[in-house]
Amino acid sequence: MRPTWLLLIALALGATTVPARAADGEPGRVPITRVDRLATAAPEGDAATAAAALRAAPESAWSSTGSASQLGGAVDGAGWWRVHPGAGDGPLELLVYHAFSAELAVFAPPDYRPQRASIFDRSGNTGHSRRTLAFDLPEPGPVYVHARGVRYPLQLAVMDSDAHHAEDHRHVRVLWMSVGLLFGIAVVVLLFWSRLRERMYLLFSASVALQLLYVLMAYGDAYTLSGIDRLARFGVEGIWFVATLSTLVTVLFLLDFAALRTGSPWLARALWLVGVLAPALLLVLLVSPLPSDKSWFPPVGNGLLLLANALAIVTLLRVWLRGGRYAGYVLIGWVPLVAVSTARALQLSAGVPLAPWLEYGLPVMQVFAAMVLLLGLADRMLTFRRERDAAQADADHDALTGVLNRGGLLRQLDRALLDARRERLPLSVLFLDLDHFKQVNDTWGHPVGDDCLRRVTEVVRGQADGEGGQVLGRIGGEEFVLLLPRHGRRHARDIAERIRLEVVEACRQVREAPVALTLSVGVAEARPDDTVAALLERADAAMYRAKGEGRNRVVVVDDAPA
Repeated sequence: MRPTWLLLIALALGATTVPARAADGEPGRVPITRVDRLATAAPEGDAATAAAALRAAPESAWSSTGSASQLGGAVDGAGWWRVHPGAGDGPLELLVYHAFSAELAVFAPPDYRPQRASIFDRSGNTGHSRRTLAFDLPEPGPVYVHARGVRYPLQLAVMDSDAHHAEDHRHVRVLWMSVGLLFGIAVVVLLFWSRLRERMYLLFSASVALQLLYVLMAYGDAYTLSGIDRLARFGVEGIWFVATLSTLVTVLFLLDFAALRTGSPWLARALWLVGVLAPALLLVLLVSPLPSDKSWFPPVGNGLLLLANALAIVTLLRVWLRGGRYAGYVLIGWVPLVAVSTARALQLSAGVPLAPWLEYGLPVMQVFAAMVLLLGLADRMLTFRRERDAAQADADHDALTGVLNRGGLLRQLDRALLDARRERLPLSVLFLDLDHFKQVNDTWGHPVGDDCLRRVTEVVRGQADGEGGQVLGRIGGEEFVLLLPRHGRRHARDIAERIRLEVVEACRQVREAPVALTLSVGVAEARPDDTVAALLERADAAMYRAKGEGRNRVVVVDDAPA
């Protein structure tokens, strides 16, 4: 199947599997009438004290955000908002989507007790994923929200509990299906590396694992898993670290897999500087105590990521246009992932609600990219195996005649002897030697002699083709050996006679030279205790008897196997 069709199928599957977020007017969703932002200085004291003061604040202290579906207008990543939910039936929940680094405190009627949450919370189990932070709304009335660590406008919704549960279930289904596939691919490739010890497989496995971890941390679900939840203490800086390390490892994998260093050395060097060295320096600065303020990291890291992605695409295109097969795999699998993740980040930063295909495009495209690159690794392994087999074939075959050389034939004969003993079937060997071949070379020249060797090879192959399992090899200048599995010596003698007679007819004249070539053949059948050397020695002795008796004849070793 063509890679382009793989991409189209993956996009179609993604479109049919991603869940849709409930829209206003759908069952279970309650419209928000208005969202106000505190326009004056926040009251002093903790959040609970400030919330009590804000409930008594005049209306002039608030200004409309202009949107009833987001918390916008944060100052230095913090702010107070007043949300006016509409009326609904049953218990309602205020949902904050994709809170990321934000820490929220919600004060709802009737008692306005604080409800605090962030994706980094390790305690408690609400029964929902961390895609949304959910806050109970027991009674109607304005809800006060305090947030800090806000990096982009946060999307809001009010739903009843059943609708939220159904929407969250659809989210969990898609997310964990993607996580399961990514985990499986990472483990399989890691097993390949454990056997092959080629760093490309280790880099690919690490890249997939880091992307998986990043998705779980960005959604917040990583902090609900035992063991991984310890990463919560690093907060948003832990997410930055994993994302940057993922970029570094992925670029190293691309450089190796797509052969960018040989396909475009200068661009590959620039990509290494931007995608490997620079991220490594950023990671050092991120974990170092100085500077203590890490607010510079997101713009610098994101800018570097965009530059590395753009440079990688240009390099891959250049190498692919020059015939780089594996650069094409990366372009098909990795570029859609880059496009989706970039579009997703831009929309979140702009405070635009994510469409379902874009929200879940990240894990779905991660799976697609991993599958395409895994297919590329399999194709690469197949190509290397073919090259290895071709090299082995070249090493085992005679360049002049195309039949096995001495080493290749001896290995085949050893295997044939083992098979014959195991299956208790006969095995015979023909030892063929061209008569007066040196005289042919001396009289007519080596080109005629070479053609004689080729002609004899064609004759032997033609006569033996219908017998099944035969192996022909050239073990000396004018000496050939034909292996005949499942053939006793009498049957082998008949084949030898046919070959001898056909050589007489086919080699009367070669290259218009009247060479009148003949051959002498020795036939031996394998004994149960035979070795390769012993069997060949008996066949060779029979061939010399044929020469001693006048040449152009077949002699059979007449000892029956014990």
